[in-house]
Amino acid sequence: MTPVHFQPPALKGDKAFYIAREIMSSEEVFVDVLKLLNEDFRSAVDAAGEVPGQAIIEETSMTQILMYLPQLQQFNESLLKDFKERVENWEQDPRIADVIVKKGPYLKLYTTYIRDFEKATSALDEACRRLPKFAATVKEFQMSPRCANLAVKHYMLKPIQRIPQYKMLLDDYLKHLTEESPDYKDTKVALSIVSEVADHANEGMKQGDNFEKLLRIQHSLIGQHEIVKPGRKLLKEGMLKKLSRKEMQPRMFFLMSDALLYCTPIQGGMYKLNNMLQLAGMKVMKPVQDFLNELSIISVQRSFTLSASCPEERDDWMQALTDAIRDNAAKRSTFDEFVRHVDAVPGDKSNSLVLGYKAPVWIPDSRVTMCMGCTCDFTVTWRRHHCRACGKVVCGTCSANRAPLQYLDYKAVRVCEECYERLSKGRHIQVSFKKTARKAKKSIPSVLKEVTANNLNSDMSGYLQRKTKREGWRKLWFVLKDKVLYTYKASEDVAALESLPLLGFTVTTFTEV
Repeated sequence: MTPVHFQPPALKGDKAFYIAREIMSSEEVFVDVLKLLNEDFRSAVDAAGEVPGQAIIEETSMTQILMYLPQLQQFNESLLKDFKERVENWEQDPRIADVIVKKGPYLKLYTTYIRDFEKATSALDEACRRLPKFAATVKEFQMSPRCANLAVKHYMLKPIQRIPQYKMLLDDYLKHLTEESPDYKDTKVALSIVSEVADHANEGMKQGDNFEKLLRIQHSLIGQHEIVKPGRKLLKEGMLKKLSRKEMQPRMFFLMSDALLYCTPIQGGMYKLNNMLQLAGMKVMKPVQDFLNELSIISVQRSFTLSASCPEERDDWMQALTDAIRDNAAKRSTFDEFVRHVDAVPGDKSNSLVLGYKAPVWIPDSRVTMCMGCTCDFTVTWRRHHCRACGKVVCGTCSANRAPLQYLDYKAVRVCEECYERLSKGRHIQVSFKKTARKAKKSIPSVLKEVTANNLNSDMSGYLQRKTKREGWRKLWFVLKDKVLYTYKASEDVAALESLPLLGFTVTTFTEV
C-alpha cells in the first residue's frame, strides 16, 4: 500500500503538519504489516493444503501463532481511517492527537500482545518442527516478494515496536505546538496514555530488543540455523582469534545465555557457523602467564584456545563466559542431577573420570619442539601428533595406542601412553583398546625433566633472546625456579635443554657494540 502524501500549499513549513502526516503514513505501513500476517500469511497456509479443505496445520495452532493480531488489525484500521481524515482536513481543524485520546483504552491490546509474544513465536517454532509441510510453506512465504525475504517473526515483532513509535512521534509533535494550539491539551493526554502503555510493556520491549538481535544473527548465518529460541538471550559478541595447530584464525563469537556460537566471517557481513557449543559443562581457563591475551574454552563437544587483542578484552570475555556458565547452570533444573551422575561413575575417583569426557584443548605445534612423552626432537620426518584425550603433542610412537573416548561417542582414537594407561583402568569395553609396542625413551638427565616449561609454580618464565660465542641471537624459553635457570626451545616442552644454578652469579646490563 502506498502512503498518502497530502500537502496543501498553505501548509508548507508547518512542522506540526509534517509530523501529523508521518503519524498517518507510518500507520499505513503498520496496517500493511498486520494484513501481511493476518491475511497473506494465512492465505498462503490455507492454499498449501494438498486436498481442498484439508489444512496443513490445526486452526488452534494457527490461532496461537496469530494471537491478538486480528484484533490489532481491526483497531489499527479504524485508527488509520481517523488519522487520514485529520490530515485531509488539517487546514480547517489542525488536530490528530484527539484520535488517540478517544481510542486510548484499546491500546491495552498491545500490552497483552507483548506479554504473550514469546508464546506466539514459540508456537510458530513448535509447529515448524512438528509439521514439515507447514515449515516448507513458511519458508516459501518468507522468500516471496510480498515478504521481502524477511522472516515471519520479523513482522510479528512490529507491534512491539509500534508503541515506542507513537510516543516518539507525539513527543516531537508536542514540541512544535504552542499552548494556544487546539491540539495541545489532547496531545498531552495522548502522550500520557501512550507512556502508560509503554511502561506496562517495558519488560516485553526488552524481550523484543533481544529477539531482534537474535533474528539479526540468524539472518547473518549461511544455511538454515534456528538461533531464535524461547528464553535465549544474546550476552556478548565480538571477533577473537582461534589458535589452530599452525596459526591464529579470526572467528566471530556470539555468547548466548545457553550456548556459544563461533563462526567464520564471510564477505558481506555473513558468517559460516562452525559450531554451537552448549554452556552446560563448559569451563574457561587462562593459559600460562606469558600469553596474557589468551583464554581456553573447554567443552564436551570442542575445546580450543582463543586470543583477544589485549589483556583487558581477554578478561572481559573471561568474565562474560564465567557469568553465563554459572547462570546457565543455576537455571537448569537437571544440573544437580547431572553433577551427581558424573560423581557416581564407578571406578577410580581421580581425574580419570574427567579424561575423555570433554574434548581437550590442543597444545599448538609451535609451542613444542620435542615429544611430550619420550622427549625426542621433532623433525621433518619425525612428525607431531596430538593425543585426543589430553591434547599433548607427542610423536607417532608415543601415540600409537587407541582408546575409546566418551566425547567422541566411544570411538577408539589416538591417545598418548599416559592417557591410555589411565583410560584402560576399570573399563568394561577393553575390546576398543588397542595396545601397541613402543620404543625405548630417549635418555635425558632427570635434572632436566624436573621442571617443565609451563610449570605454574615457577618464580618467573617467558621468552628471551640469548647470544653465545658459537651462534647469534636465538629466541628461547626460560624458567626461573628455586634459584635455577632452565632453558627450553619452546613454552610447552617437558624437558629443558640445560639448567644453570644462579648462586654466585651476578647480573649486569649489556650494550651490544
